[in-house]
Amino acid sequence: MRRYDCLRQISASYPANRALKQARLMSSVPTVFARSVRKVADAVAARGNIHLLLGTIGLDQDAIADPTLRIPYADLITISEHAARMASDASFGLHVGERVRLESYGAVGYSIMTSSTVAEALRSQVELLPIWTDSGSFRLDVDGPTTQFQWAYSAASLPESRHDCEMTMATVARFLRLLTSARWKPREVWFRHKKPKDASEHERAFRAPVRFGMPGNALLFDSRLLSAPIRSANPHAHRVITDAARQLAACAPDVPNFTRAVLSLIRQGLHNGNSGLDAVSRRLAVSRRTLQRRLNEESSSHRELVQQARWEFSRFLIASLPVSTVEAAYALGFSEPSAFYHAFREWFGISPQAYRRAARIH
Repeated sequence: MRRYDCLRQISASYPANRALKQARLMSSVPTVFARSVRKVADAVAARGNIHLLLGTIGLDQDAIADPTLRIPYADLITISEHAARMASDASFGLHVGERVRLESYGAVGYSIMTSSTVAEALRSQVELLPIWTDSGSFRLDVDGPTTQFQWAYSAASLPESRHDCEMTMATVARFLRLLTSARWKPREVWFRHKKPKDASEHERAFRAPVRFGMPGNALLFDSRLLSAPIRSANPHAHRVITDAARQLAACAPDVPNFTRAVLSLIRQGLHNGNSGLDAVSRRLAVSRRTLQRRLNEESSSHRELVQQARWEFSRFLIASLPVSTVEAAYALGFSEPSAFYHAFREWFGISPQAYRRAARIH
């Protein structure tokens, strides 16, 4: 079977007006630096084949080390969900967020680290986040004695992801502890998503009441914290780094081409039956005809991308997760197990069971 390397695929040439419409469309697809995936991969490195995990979103070790490569944010959400299953960890996002390093966020992280006060650090995070990702936004709301630091996804094409959202909020809490005191704790933590079966890990991680089904995602804390000094403050370095970061923020980031954006939505929709033409078209706010035409202009098609997504995910499912062939077939969107079995043999030359045995040996 032919594989389509979407990361390196070159978009077709368009007339100026069509290119402008394409650019506007792609600017609405949330992206993030590919190196954001590293924290997810590192968290499960001891649990299995990271090559197969990265392959579920078409990446490899070189890609997540690339300092400039951007990917659709939906791919980060997808791989977080896969990694959670790989680790059998119902609180995976929370645990990843607890271990994140400020330095891993580049100029954004160093601007936060060198701030003089917590207020300055949080405002830097609000202002400079678009350098890292345009998938959502932070907001700092001060209401008398209580402050809320809120996180919201900015695009309708991004479904609420519990692991990704909890990773984000746990990361903010970790940053505040690194910057001030390891003993710091918020008054409350809010999440929009519904309460998981067991929320004891959330209470442990945040050391505060955690409420679910709330109007938004937020850390609530004493407003007096805003004036607290930062232990790693360096006003001169902060000015230099922040000025440079603002220049980066003013530049339009490179975005994945249309094919890559569609593929990321297909990957995400495989599990709930939302990978069809109609579902993907709705999430990109284009018609079926427009979606098919634009894929054709990039020498691709919806059918080919569904096959690629299945090919990538099938290796991971069979080699890394304790699922049966029947479960794998339905997870990949096949109408019946026999169709998956025949497709798998066509892709890899052996049966799913033989592939699993070979993966265990290696």
